[in-house]
Amino acid sequence: MLKNLLGVIEAAVMFGGLAGLVTGMYWLATSPLSGVMLMLASMTMLVSSVAKLAEAQELRQESAAVRERFFRVRAGSSDS
Repeated sequence: MLKNLLGVIEAAVMFGGLAGLVTGMYWLATSPLSGVMLMLASMTMLVSSVAKLAEAQELRQESAAVRERFFRVRAGSSDS
């Protein structure tokens, strides 16, 4: 359940970052400094979320490789 909750939180952070980028673009016309600051903060949120997703994908690939090696070794030992 905790894993699902963390996924929902990451999705909310990503949507918040995208919304912040769009809002920052609108604010550029009226108050440029606030718009730039909002866009920078939004990009920071997005980069941190992408880094976490990349790390999770790397762990998934490593566990899949370990699982594949384990089953290959088991299959080879049962044939003998």
